[in-house]
Amino acid sequence: MDVPIHVIRYFCVLAEELHFGRAAERLSITPPSLSQQISRLEQQVGVKLFDRSPRKVELTGYGRDLLPLARRVQDDHDQLLAWAQSVRRDQRTPLLRVGVVAAGAGALTTAAITATMQAIPQARIEMRRLGFFDVASELEAGRVDVVFAPSPMVLPPRIRVEPLWREPRVLVVPADHALAERESVTIVETNDEVFVAVAGGVPEVVNWWIVDPRPDGTRPRRGPTADSVDGLFELVAAGAGVNIAGQSASRQYRRDELAFVPISDIEPATIVLCSLSDSPNPMVRTFRETAQELSPLVDATLH
Repeated sequence: MDVPIHVIRYFCVLAEELHFGRAAERLSITPPSLSQQISRLEQQVGVKLFDRSPRKVELTGYGRDLLPLARRVQDDHDQLLAWAQSVRRDQRTPLLRVGVVAAGAGALTTAAITATMQAIPQARIEMRRLGFFDVASELEAGRVDVVFAPSPMVLPPRIRVEPLWREPRVLVVPADHALAERESVTIVETNDEVFVAVAGGVPEVVNWWIVDPRPDGTRPRRGPTADSVDGLFELVAAGAGVNIAGQSASRQYRRDELAFVPISDIEPATIVLCSLSDSPNPMVRTFRETAQELSPLVDATLH
């Protein structure tokens, strides 16, 4: 048995009005047509749904049983239509999903998003914070379109990497640490410290961040690990060790328990913009070009 959704709606309206004339007017059909549709429905289900008389229309017991079911079907159908309309609307609205690892490119991240929204006012921007080693998997799975992340990284050839920002690296220590009040330190001055580092990362990348080995050939002592910036800084605040981060972390992750001390003699961190070289999203090209225009690295090249 197939009951069309418009007949379900006719039944619900008549059950509310209990008057063929008023119900037909609400439905923009004639009373005889409504009566015919209700009679056909009663034939389909095999029971009377309304008691009709010249003076009044009333629901039968079967009609009262059917009413909540019919209303549920009508509501579900309305929700389905609303969902379909929202999908069509979303497909017409440009969407860019931006991933950020750690502090991203600091102020440049915000500036690039702002400029893109000004250039394409109807665009929707969604932000996602990613783990240190999620860049490739999140891009290839289509969960993000572009990612701001610190370099170095090990990425597949399909991913385009564009340098946008360079910043000094800083030593992250507890606020009461002996080095916390220094204007700067050298890397060898940290040789006696225990370093907390990223868990499960590519060894070469982890080694670069904690400067292992040191220029004098020594190797830093390693302590607990964490899989996020928040986790690393929580370990530092708890006194489990120190960490090395990009300078923008001192603004993005500022807290009273931590101090960020510039390291004067190590290579700065480079923040890059990552995207699929064959991304199907036309917003990616616009965003890349906007970020490049804002980048202070005028010698930035595509990889």
